Amino acid sequence: MVLYKLFLFLYPKIASILAIFNQKASDWCIGQQQVWKEIQEAKAKMDQPIIWIHAASYGEFEQGLPIIEAIRAKYPNYKIWLTFFSPSGYLHRKNDPAVDVVTYLPLDGPEAARQFIETIQPSLILFIKYEFWYYYLKIAKEKSIPTVLVAAIFRADQIFFQWYGGFYKEILQLFSYVLTQDNTSKQLIESIYPKDQIFVTGDTRFDRVLSTAQNKQGFDWMNNLSNHPNIIAGSTWDSDHFLLSKVIEPLQYNWIIVPHHVDAKSIDAAQKIHPKAITLTQWENTIAKAAAPATTPSIIIVDRIGILRNLYQYATISYTGGGFTKDGIHNVLEPAAFGVPVIWGPNDEKYREAIGLNSAGGGIKIQDAHSLKETIDTLIADKSQLQDIGSKAANYVKENAGATNATLSILQEKRLLTN
Repeated sequence: MVLYKLFLFLYPKIASILAIFNQKASDWCIGQQQVWKEIQEAKAKMDQPIIWIHAASYGEFEQGLPIIEAIRAKYPNYKIWLTFFSPSGYLHRKNDPAVDVVTYLPLDGPEAARQFIETIQPSLILFIKYEFWYYYLKIAKEKSIPTVLVAAIFRADQIFFQWYGGFYKEILQLFSYVLTQDNTSKQLIESIYPKDQIFVTGDTRFDRVLSTAQNKQGFDWMNNLSNHPNIIAGSTWDSDHFLLSKVIEPLQYNWIIVPHHVDAKSIDAAQKIHPKAITLTQWENTIAKAAAPATTPSIIIVDRIGILRNLYQYATISYTGGGFTKDGIHNVLEPAAFGVPVIWGPNDEKYREAIGLNSAGGGIKIQDAHSLKETIDTLIADKSQLQDIGSKAANYVKENAGATNATLSILQEKRLLTN
């Protein structure tokens, strides 16, 4: 508890210092300065009942979106109030039509939590995946507002299961229910949380990517690429760019690289590593306007957000970035949903979906540039193997879908949602 209070005290002070030279920290500080005005203005336009859904960042929002859409479709009487802690979620989704209101979450604290909950008066609170804010959960429990941790995932190395994790065990016990992605997570928390309040509902990301594949959006500029195979590298970091630079030459395939960050500085850094590349904006302003498609392969660096998940429909093979960073790989399910073989780097031990995709035969983990090039060339040369891996990838997604309906069933069964 002491360390948690110290964190709440220090976090805004450290963020204000970092804001001098870090845009994300600056955005967070500005957002926190304006948050209460934003909340009051939003509440004035909102009717009851309200479901408050909290996601740490953009990735957690994607995890929760299928649940949000299902609630909106089946229970239109509810208003959805979505909060983010990170600017990456808030700034990209602040006008999202899937919800009624989007605001930052005020930094946790006894006064802030009470003021927020008493202002919006939610009927139900859903936290996505791994958000644990003590005072918000404590005050919700005091007011008998049900709280549910959905799409939760737990690992044995987390603080809950350490000798010094008593305070976080206490936070977990404040939830009314915990809905986990898998049995392993359920079994891990059974010793520290009531068994009859834990339910295995699955991973909603499978539903999300399956919906994207079934309702895909096309891009006209893709028609002007050469007829060579398309390799789409998504959510890439500098470590991925250096790796790719070793296999792109000689240029045999169209390479479409979508960096994890698409700000001007990140795009410039990517272009320096790939000097023959052209940004998507440059491509659309020049080559995409040509009368005939290109005849030679191209390297395109995508300098905008929001299109990667639909780009994968054009991929012959996909590469998911992050596997050569300490944080690990990004979303391997998006390309898999389109029946595209997925390749990624070695750091995948915390990502059960990648391990599962690999076990199902739909994805390949590589260790270095040599194994990446060898894998791509082998698959391009052997179309039957390429199709087989792609089919297994798509099947893996389909077989694991259904978490959204399972989640809603629990919420209905416990009478947390009513018409």
